[in-house]
Amino acid sequence: MTSTLADVSPTPRGLLTRFLSGTGVELGPGHHPMPIPFPGVSVRYVDRWQPEENLALFTNLESGASFPKPDIVANLDVDRLSAIAGETQDFVIASHLLEHLADPLTQLGDIHRVLKPGGVVLVFLPDRRHTFDRKRSATPLAHLIAEHRDRVTVVSDEHIEDYLRKTDVWDPSWTPEQQREQFELNRQRSIHVHCWSEDEFLPVIEYTAAEMGMQWELLDAVFVEDVPGGFEFGFVLRRSPVTADPTVVAQHLRLSWHLLASKSRQHAEAERQIARLRALPGFPVVQRAWRMQRRVRQTLAKR
Repeated sequence: MTSTLADVSPTPRGLLTRFLSGTGVELGPGHHPMPIPFPGVSVRYVDRWQPEENLALFTNLESGASFPKPDIVANLDVDRLSAIAGETQDFVIASHLLEHLADPLTQLGDIHRVLKPGGVVLVFLPDRRHTFDRKRSATPLAHLIAEHRDRVTVVSDEHIEDYLRKTDVWDPSWTPEQQREQFELNRQRSIHVHCWSEDEFLPVIEYTAAEMGMQWELLDAVFVEDVPGGFEFGFVLRRSPVTADPTVVAQHLRLSWHLLASKSRQHAEAERQIARLRALPGFPVVQRAWRMQRRVRQTLAKR
């Protein structure tokens, strides 16, 4: 099938898929796998549950929702990507995945392991300020490091209770047995164990480079303000084919992130200023005058 310009999403999220090529995997695709509009891309799915099991867990989904059949069945909290050999994947997609895991740092390490040198990972995360996590605190880096050190494979009751209470799901009338049932149900459904804003997640990436030795290059990123009413941020990391000092890699990541974020903020502010101008009472008159001047200049240029 030949892709055309009309097939490619013009959104910032869709444009990040231009970095995907060859063969790779999407982790936990859910009922909305990442659309791949560009040619030459082959993706396999890694998921914990079969489609019918997912539908049984997520009964709140709209009618007609469907899940792709996984090519690899794995509980990422326990199995990670052990079914995939090292340096075999051209890309990995982790869209709204890391926040669900008991130990995100170990998962990032396994993603780095399975990527070929030069391979990329496309990551999207919800920004806690713009989702049902808005009442929750960001997961501190020290907490992630402790979970990584302890090789945590099961989401704790403490994480689940924090999620239930601060997303207004908790019912104080629950009996101890009902609480246990809710903990187990939400553990299987895979809650937002962790949460961050876009700026709060940067230290996590830096840590994987500076302290865990992952050779990442930041190719591109999108931020909440890039999309009106946005709620997520995303980025593309490449496993560098060149080995560099971990401190230098982390510094390069940080500077690249801040440059891209600054560009995003400048563009968002420009859009806000344009919107304010358009809202002024006299703007339609001025706009018509500009258009008339442009037509006169074009007419004179033809003579």
